[in-house]
Amino acid sequence: MKNRILGVLLFFFALTLSAQEDPLKIMSSNIRMATENDGINYWNFRRDWFNEMVKFEDIDVFGAQEVLYSQLEDMQNALDEYAHIGVGRRGGTEGEFSPIFYKKDAFEVLDSGTLWLSETPEVVGSKGWDAALPRIVTWAKFRRKKDQKLFFFFNTHFDHVGTEARKESATLIRNIIAEKITKGTPVFVTGDFNVPPSSEAYQTMISDKGESLKLLDTKLNAEKQYGPKYTFNGFQLEPNQDRDRIDYVFYQGDVSIKSYQVLDAQRGPKFISDHFPVIVKAQM
Repeated sequence: MKNRILGVLLFFFALTLSAQEDPLKIMSSNIRMATENDGINYWNFRRDWFNEMVKFEDIDVFGAQEVLYSQLEDMQNALDEYAHIGVGRRGGTEGEFSPIFYKKDAFEVLDSGTLWLSETPEVVGSKGWDAALPRIVTWAKFRRKKDQKLFFFFNTHFDHVGTEARKESATLIRNIIAEKITKGTPVFVTGDFNVPPSSEAYQTMISDKGESLKLLDTKLNAEKQYGPKYTFNGFQLEPNQDRDRIDYVFYQGDVSIKSYQVLDAQRGPKFISDHFPVIVKAQM
């Protein structure tokens, strides 16, 4: 009997130790829509590079932005260890996706959905405030199979034109997160927010007004970090000193950020995307 109890205790100790030694590796990446106007940086020339990077980096869960349906198929066909969540911003397969990809053998999806960043979030294809285009947030509640730990994941792409839309979208996403999550469960938010840290939209995302939601910036709380200070490169070789971060990974909960990296993937005049991927290791 004592041996059986000892065996059970050792089993759970091993599970706990394994989880502690194996942080959750997450990523945010605007992959740039497929357009032949990009010349040598056209998606057809970048897609294998991107998919190989995901596999080499061994990403657990990632949010992608600016993904057309044809690109979604390219990614899913190449990334057979992964499944994805999300719909196009005009509904179904129409318009850009902000999908969440995850290792299907490692995580179970308990709930998920897509909402529109507008005054009518449930209306498919709705456009909000002064936005130039419909914008969405894709979300999911996951269970990590090896230790049964739960976490929420949100992925979005803010408008590139509307200043008010970005600010209001930040407020709306905070409200959506607060409504969806359960107290004490870790939350991760990835996205191309199209704003620098000095913007009102960013400040809204990390605001603390006595609410239960307190999102933190992984870069500012990482134990170690690597890469350029900016995330948007515009397919340009020479870095512009005015460039800043516009892609982020936010989080909340009992989580420690082990590392933060802006992956400056560049081969001569060729880039993995016009945005560099942001990769974070988070210990839950």
